[in-house]
Amino acid sequence: MDNPNLNKIREIAGDQVEFQKEMITIIKEELPVEVEVYRKNLNAKYFLKSAEDVHKLKHKISILNMANSYELAINYENELRAGNPELAGQFEETLQNMLDFVAKL
Repeated sequence: MDNPNLNKIREIAGDQVEFQKEMITIIKEELPVEVEVYRKNLNAKYFLKSAEDVHKLKHKISILNMANSYELAINYENELRAGNPELAGQFEETLQNMLDFVAKL
């Protein structure tokens, strides 16, 4: 599992420190909400809705510079669309890793 970092945000924002702060603030606000929605849909076995949630979360995974986790999310999204939540445990580890990282920012 790869670890989240701010390298991509810094790359996108360049020297614009305020823009970096805004991006971080948005992630801190949106990520916990999106994870909660995903978890509720998964627990209810709404696999298509869960796939949509994973699709949204892929953007946060990407912006936190987690290439391996992004590939996992692609595979998991496809599995969910087929009604198969086999990668749920691995994806949950990724989400928790992201939540822990964002909580420290």
